[in-house]
Amino acid sequence: MTKTGGATKRIVGKIIVALFALCMWASSHAQTASFAATPAYVYWTNTDNGTVGRATITGTGVNQTFIPSITGGAVGGAGMTVNGSYIYWTGANGGTATTIARANLNGTNVIRNFITGAHNPCGVAVSSSYIYWAGDVGTSIGRANLNGTNVDQNFITTGNGVCGVAVTSSYIYWANYRTAEIGRASINGTGVNLDFIRGSGAGIAIEGNYIYFTTSSNTGIGRANINGTGVNLNFIRNLSGQNAFLAADSNYIFWADFGSGYTGTTIGRANINGTGVNQSFIRGARGPFGIAVTGGNP
Repeated sequence: MTKTGGATKRIVGKIIVALFALCMWASSHAQTASFAATPAYVYWTNTDNGTVGRATITGTGVNQTFIPSITGGAVGGAGMTVNGSYIYWTGANGGTATTIARANLNGTNVIRNFITGAHNPCGVAVSSSYIYWAGDVGTSIGRANLNGTNVDQNFITTGNGVCGVAVTSSYIYWANYRTAEIGRASINGTGVNLDFIRGSGAGIAIEGNYIYFTTSSNTGIGRANINGTGVNLNFIRNLSGQNAFLAADSNYIFWADFGSGYTGTTIGRANINGTGVNQSFIRGARGPFGIAVTGGNP
């Protein structure tokens, strides 16, 4: 009886341990499913009225005034980016803007003058440590700590006409719409190459092993390998309107059609491989220019 009872206890103990492990596995997978269900968003700047719009990456929940105008309805708002905590966007307005704004991902706690003193800042990008921006009337890329301190307006000399900026852990890239070139430098600002890729417009995005960029005609999207080889200026072509910035995640490319005189009204989307082009994925924008996507790198 004693031996049988001991064996029974051991079997019951093993069953309890197995059930506990099963419960922990179920709980873990339920949490993962919950996180996966959290919507991803695409954001854009409405240059015509200074607002920031937002929608899910499936095109639902469109809100053209997700962040109301911080410029009093005047033209403003160009490049933008997001990280895990904040939305950042620039105040380019044709030449006299000097600020970069920041807000929480839910649109609250807007800081209009998060960084000041820039030269009509156009593109903006963030890494795990720094924020970078390019001024299209200045001649350099600026850098500051993520909290906005230690501002260096002349981190990399690039010449004027620079808008789009993107970063990886090793390099910083920028798009010069005046020279139709993408430049690259090491993340510490050394090794500057002003014509790393030729044929670009103002926008640039990096996803995986590729660089995506608006072409100099503003009616197409090009793609190249991250090392600058395999340049394809016709990756996506024959787009209508004038396409400024673009953003990419692991599934999609998004672009903003600002139109002539900021009269554009649409956000476009395509599959990351260039298929499934939808030029009117989101409608009702007001001169959309900057664009960013959750988990992407504008």
